[in-house]
Amino acid sequence: MDNNSTISGAITMTRRAQIIQRVLVDGWSPAQIAEASGLEERQIRRWVAAYRRRGMASLRSDIASERLYRRLIGRLRAALTGDFRSAGHGVPPATCVVLPSARDDERRRR
Repeated sequence: MDNNSTISGAITMTRRAQIIQRVLVDGWSPAQIAEASGLEERQIRRWVAAYRRRGMASLRSDIASERLYRRLIGRLRAALTGDFRSAGHGVPPATCVVLPSARDDERRRR
């Protein structure tokens, strides 16, 4: 069995859209498309399922490392904001100081 992961990674958004169209609109089976295009049937089924779930957004080629990067940044951001929030615990709340206004000074003079 040959490794088609490099081939499927190089498939453009337009080509994936054509493959999905053949399955959903033209009635081709994923096995027929896999045989004709040299891709894995499982990959084609994944693309069709993703298209059914997310629509056109599924055609965008997200690189796995990009998704990992986004998850890590989100977790890091959550950890940092959580630590800053917890750092304030144990510190008494700031007291509110009311400063007199100019009117108060005038009233006192009378």
